[in-house]
Amino acid sequence: MAIVEASSHAPTPLLKYELDIVIPTIRNLDFLEMWRPFFEPYHLIIVQDGDPSKSINIPDGFDYELYDRNDINKILGPKASCISFKVSACRCFGYMVSKKKYIFTINDDCFVSSLIYGAN
Repeated sequence: MAIVEASSHAPTPLLKYELDIVIPTIRNLDFLEMWRPFFEPYHLIIVQDGDPSKSINIPDGFDYELYDRNDINKILGPKASCISFKVSACRCFGYMVSKKKYIFTINDDCFVSSLIYGAN
């Protein structure tokens, strides 16, 4: 009978080095806690919609970049107006700054199904 040793480290998540997750937001990102098992291995690009002076809470443990309207103005200069801040269209800036092959996007009001996460 052969004995198979368990690996001492977890396998690298699919697309770990090829995927960014873009999240447009106007609120604290507490919803990320329920997505943690899925999103924690990946890089997040968070684009804050609305008032840039309002700070938003991002749970610890995530690898992320946070951009707001001031950052977009600084980076794009006179072309910043091409990034709309209506109906979460600011996510387009996240697409622009991503350097990855694939981009996944999710709104800040999307939740994991209770069938997966457990009924609350």
